[in-house]
Amino acid sequence: MFKLDEKHLDAAKQIAKEHRRKKSCDACYDRGWIGVSEQNLLVLCTRCVEMDAAMDAWKAYVSENEELKEHFSELFEEKPVEEASDAPTKSTVHEHQKVSPQGKPTFNPGLRRTGHSKKIG
Repeated sequence: MFKLDEKHLDAAKQIAKEHRRKKSCDACYDRGWIGVSEQNLLVLCTRCVEMDAAMDAWKAYVSENEELKEHFSELFEEKPVEEASDAPTKSTVHEHQKVSPQGKPTFNPGLRRTGHSKKIG
């Protein structure tokens, strides 16, 4: 199982600190990160850290270190973009019909009060 070295963890903490948007945050206590995962990876605070800029900085750091490239190779793989076709697809009749049970209706009115209740009025 892969476990990140402490020197790389310290670099990740520095990247998180550099890309903070807010001055104070109650979620991460002004650190920029919430915790550390089982693989010793940093969990960034989504409230105060600019995620895109932090990921770009982490990609640059990983590209500089050969030992990290093999573990983080999925960061550099480009996802294929699906092209939308101009030809409309013909829909069948069944796609436009609601799928619902044919039995008893499922409407349940509010709770019924049992017992005697005093009317104020």
